[in-house]
Amino acid sequence: MSSQPIHRGSVKDIFENEENNDQLIFRFSDRYSVFDWGEMPDQISKKGESLAYLGILFFEFLADPANWKSWKSHSLTLSTQEEELLDKLKKSGVGHHFIRSLENDSRSFIVKKIHISKPPFQDGCYDYSAYQNQLEDTLIPLEVVFRFGLPEGSSLLNRLDNEDYRRILGLNHRPEVGEKFNRPLIEFSTKLESTDRYISYSDAQKMAGLSDMEFARLFGLCTLLSLRLKDLFNQMNIELWDGKFEFAFSKIISSLQGRDIILIDSIGPDELRLVSKGAKLSKEFLRSAYRGTSWLKSVNVAKSMAKERGTKDWKNIVIEELHEAPKPLDERYSKAASLLYPGLTNEIAKSLGGNPPFQECGGLDEFHSYLANSGVLR
Repeated sequence: MSSQPIHRGSVKDIFENEENNDQLIFRFSDRYSVFDWGEMPDQISKKGESLAYLGILFFEFLADPANWKSWKSHSLTLSTQEEELLDKLKKSGVGHHFIRSLENDSRSFIVKKIHISKPPFQDGCYDYSAYQNQLEDTLIPLEVVFRFGLPEGSSLLNRLDNEDYRRILGLNHRPEVGEKFNRPLIEFSTKLESTDRYISYSDAQKMAGLSDMEFARLFGLCTLLSLRLKDLFNQMNIELWDGKFEFAFSKIISSLQGRDIILIDSIGPDELRLVSKGAKLSKEFLRSAYRGTSWLKSVNVAKSMAKERGTKDWKNIVIEELHEAPKPLDERYSKAASLLYPGLTNEIAKSLGGNPPFQECGGLDEFHSYLANSGVLR
């Protein structure tokens, strides 16, 4: 691993693998990020190790055809496309870019290198024209979001007044907070822009240069992945409300079918909204610590100001013009978060028949007990 990362994200650092130019090393830190801000002012103990362990665990689980062959619990009627895709998963599992764990480094794992074609920002908008060239081994510039319901705090609430958008999502009414959906509702947001921007299905397909067949494959894969994870968490008495996946174009299957699509990045509590006994088991727990603060109000104002000005640098507006910055977590939230990540990791590992990786930590019972005794918002 090279000494300096080629990319330093809000949570994850990416390094070149000096032993293989076609590979990268993902190293997860104890940093956290909420509301698109990037790195926040403090860190959470054992978070990096937990995210790396769970990332490996979920890649291996979803890639194993046996875990699709044994899947009997979903009761939805699948479309023809979804049935065909499920048959493929039963034979070969989910394709992905994970390669192996990294010896003597519990925060890291090795992945296949995926090209990122960043759209240039010109005249107040992003240019995605490069994606019209049938790119391979390249990140799809979308976050694919699935929702099994509408919990309090869901960003979907901000878009539901738009009747045309509801129709795109297949909603024939305006759902209420707490309402659950029979099928996972799928949304698309931008991945490579300074602020996540939710877009229509047609815009997502056009932006990413997806053929009709490829778009159907992407949509169906997200649907099946979300259903499989939902049933997995149900076995642990944990409710999965929503989450997001990232994908990449692989090689062309055929001129008719287009490119194959693989799962990339990682899956863990930072990508999923999980609830157990009324408590939030995901990054939503951290978001709740900042809701109602003057900093978050300034973030929302700055994003609107940046959009009006045709600039992407809303963060600088928060700091330089609105004179706001996030404060460190309240001590109680910090303690609860340090129990949450390893506790959830232990719980998932045990559910899949493995040994808890954090022997010094309990499972979720310790986290729930602390919440009950500390007065931290659930």
